[in-house]
Amino acid sequence: MEMHEATLEERRQFYSEEWNKRELPDFILHTLSLREFGFDLDGTGPSHRYNQFMTVEQLAEYLQNRAPYSVFASVALYEQPSMRKGWMKSELALDIDAKDLPLKSCGCASGSVCERCIDEARRVAMEFAETMSKDLGLRNINFVYSGRGFHIRVIDDAIMTLEQTERGQIVEYITGGVIPTDVTMALGYSKVFRERLARTFERLGEEHLSKTRGLRKSVVQKLMAEKERVLGVIRGGKLDEISTLGGLGPKTFRQLLEFLVRLNSGFTDGKVTIDTKRILRLPSSLHSGVSMKCVLVRDMERFKLEDAVPKFVRERGH
Repeated sequence: MEMHEATLEERRQFYSEEWNKRELPDFILHTLSLREFGFDLDGTGPSHRYNQFMTVEQLAEYLQNRAPYSVFASVALYEQPSMRKGWMKSELALDIDAKDLPLKSCGCASGSVCERCIDEARRVAMEFAETMSKDLGLRNINFVYSGRGFHIRVIDDAIMTLEQTERGQIVEYITGGVIPTDVTMALGYSKVFRERLARTFERLGEEHLSKTRGLRKSVVQKLMAEKERVLGVIRGGKLDEISTLGGLGPKTFRQLLEFLVRLNSGFTDGKVTIDTKRILRLPSSLHSGVSMKCVLVRDMERFKLEDAVPKFVRERGH
C-alpha cells in the first residue's frame, strides 16, 4: 500500500465528511475537558498547544474549521489544561514506531514504513502488552494505530500517578533493557529478558552483529551459523554457553550482551513513556503525512491496515 501525504483539500474533506466523534475512545471522551490539545496546522510540527475543549462538539467545530495537519492530546489530565497546570495523573504510554524499529526484515530504509514493518511493530506492541498484563498485573491496556506504528496507552489507576523514575523502570522491564544479575531464574524479569534477547538475536543478520565492538568476523559467522543453537541457549538461561560456542572472552561477551540490550531498548521510545506531559496523536484524527486514520484497535490479532484507510484515499484512483 502506497502512503502519500494528504493535501489541504483532502484534510478538509476528511474532517467535514468523515471524522466521527464515535471513534474517540471512551478513555479520552470521558476526560476530554481535562486534556491539553495540540495541533500541527500546516505540517511544521505541533506548535499550537495549550488548547482545551469542554465538549466534543467544540472539538468537532475546531477540526472542521481548521482541518489541521495533525491532532494531539495529552496523556496527562490537568485541572487547567489550557495552562498545563494542576497535574492530576497521566496514562502510561509506549510508542512503537515502525519507521524507527532497530531491526527490520522488510528492507525499507530507516524513517520509511511499509506494511511489513508496521506488522512487525504490531507484534512488538502485543509482546509488550502481554508482559504488562502477565507480569505487572495491568488490565486497562489500549492499542492505537498511530499512522506509522502503534501506541500502547495504559490507564490502570495503579500506574497513572507514577513518577518518571518508576515509569522508566517499567520500560526497562518490558523491553529487556537491563542485563539482570541472574539470567537463569525461571520467572520474573530474567524470563522477560531472555525472551526479548532471543527475539532480538533471532532477527539479527551478520551485518548487524558485526557492529559489536571487539567481535571478530569469524566469531560473528560462527554465531550466525549456529543461530538456532544460540537461541536455545538464550531461552534456556545458559548464556555462558554462548562464550564457549563463539570462543568469546568475558569482556567481549559482555559487549555482545550490551549491544543486544541497546537493540532491545530501541523497540520503543523510552522518552515518551517517562514524559508525563507528552501529547500523542488523537485516535480518530488523520495522520496527514501518510494519509491514514489514527484508530483505536480493539483486536490487535486481526488488525489490518485497511481498517485505517480514509475514504478520500479510496477515492484517489477513481
